[in-house]
Amino acid sequence: MSQKLSPDEAAVVIKAKKILKARGLSPDTDVKTICQAAGISRKTGYQRANKPTPTSDAQQQALREQLEQLTAAHEDLKKRFDDVRFENEGRKIAWEIHEVDKMLAEKKSTSVKTKSKKR
Repeated sequence: MSQKLSPDEAAVVIKAKKILKARGLSPDTDVKTICQAAGISRKTGYQRANKPTPTSDAQQQALREQLEQLTAAHEDLKKRFDDVRFENEGRKIAWEIHEVDKMLAEKKSTSVKTKSKKR
């Protein structure tokens, strides 16, 4: 075997072995035989096998905690963003009141030197 099984996969394989043994099927039974024993078609068996497995309570609790942390962080970032936006709006108003744009434009126009043409 070239790949290692995850702990969840190992648990599923062990449960499957126990079920096969309890039902009197050999461990190397093919999918068709397993589905016939369950009374379902092979296609239905694969469809059910490919459905995501429900998460455990511990995983759900961890996801809820992570969601709460992310929600709290999001609210904090929104508050910080609002504070920065308020400061920036205040700066813009101050620039307009003190006509900083005009002053900068005047300084820029006086600092530009005219180039003399070479003959």
